[in-house]
Amino acid sequence: MNSNPLLARRRVLQCLGLATGVHALGACADPLEYRPNQEVNPIERAREVGALNTLLAAEYALVDAYAQATSHLVAARDDSTRSPSEREQAVLALGMARAFQQHHVAHAALLARTMTDLGAVPVREDTLSYTPPAGFKPSVGNVLKLAANEERRSVIAFTRVLASLQTPDTRFVLASIQGIHAQHFAVLTALVEARLEMAPALDAARVVPRPFVASTEELGGGEGLGTEPDLAVGDAG
Repeated sequence: MNSNPLLARRRVLQCLGLATGVHALGACADPLEYRPNQEVNPIERAREVGALNTLLAAEYALVDAYAQATSHLVAARDDSTRSPSEREQAVLALGMARAFQQHHVAHAALLARTMTDLGAVPVREDTLSYTPPAGFKPSVGNVLKLAANEERRSVIAFTRVLASLQTPDTRFVLASIQGIHAQHFAVLTALVEARLEMAPALDAARVVPRPFVASTEELGGGEGLGTEPDLAVGDAG
């Protein structure tokens, strides 16, 4: 982890730049959002359903992981024996964890609906839970690191499944979810690298403002980044 503030700032800008790049791709994709489903053979459809159920199970586990993270961060925020700076960091991380958890709730709901539309039975949320890795210590920094690790794994998993699917609507849903996970990873990594020192007032609702890259409303999801206005670039500062 960087101790040099200038290097830390550079890493923050690099990581947040990745999130901005995902935003731009999402906006450009809006005019080409939907294509009708094509028929796939029963074997391919069964394989697709199995892959979706695996991703859905992972989403439910992430929802539980963020619930556990929230509990750890609330405890850190309210622990009077901790330093004021660490308690402030816990407040920032708590807002981020709650916002990202709601994104995963929306993702799980859309994946479940997608499976139902394919005539399959989604895995049940109450059968899934998250188990932290051995040796995990629930400090504010470790909670952020663990969340970043899981978001990275999720991006990779979605990429692998996307490469093997044939149904256009399903591919679109996964791509729109995958882009948000990449943004989560970029923001969490930036916070870890900067040790939260440079963003005390970071607003999670503005950093990753939508649960999907492009709108999935026609497929039962929600708004995408295409609804976000461009940032003004004519400021004097």
